[in-house]
Amino acid sequence: MLRSYLPLLTLLVCGSATASPADASRSDAYIEFLWSKTPDGALARQETRSFALDRRFDHQVCVAILNASIVVRSIQLRAVGPDGQQITSTTYRDVDGTKRCFSAFLPATAPTGKWTYEVRLNEKDQVVVAQSIDVFETVDALIARTAPGMPYVLGRPNYDSSMPPDTFSGEITWVMHVERDGTVSDVDIESAEGVGVIMKPKALAAGRISLFPPDATRSDGATFRRHLSFRPDH
Repeated sequence: MLRSYLPLLTLLVCGSATASPADASRSDAYIEFLWSKTPDGALARQETRSFALDRRFDHQVCVAILNASIVVRSIQLRAVGPDGQQITSTTYRDVDGTKRCFSAFLPATAPTGKWTYEVRLNEKDQVVVAQSIDVFETVDALIARTAPGMPYVLGRPNYDSSMPPDTFSGEITWVMHVERDGTVSDVDIESAEGVGVIMKPKALAAGRISLFPPDATRSDGATFRRHLSFRPDH
């Protein structure tokens, strides 16, 4: 059985259980990067694929251990730079394997480039999951390297744990209206089926917290479409 979690492309949901200890494999854990800390009770969160070292935002690294048969006593989160050298390493002991988000701890003097975050469990020198992210010196440098018309922060609906997992099936598409300064001024729900109908308020919130590079030449009617499918995991 797997713990509930929120993957990057498709939301998978299942139950949780307690079982005897087991070793983890790379399919048993999940990492997600957030632009900033998600407020308690928020309907959506700010996913990102890039961090900046200038500390203007409290970037987050979220970890979930998916296999509920694994007894989690500690999680070590290690950041490795583009040269393969360790940049930071922090061990968390007040954990149980359910999804937790931690400050990314980005030293201002650290090297830029592609970093890899590695997760180890229970004091074992075994990487159970690793995920890479691009790290820039400043937010302005990050924005300058973002492809035209693409977001550098893409809001994602938060899962409501009170929803029965077996009913978590459907899809939703929303359209963001993007201003010249890169903010989203309005969000329209284009279509919704199944659980997507219930997720409408969360999708609207996700759209509003998305961020795009400023563009003085952006047309007044510029939009960006986002689609998510949901299914229960069995």
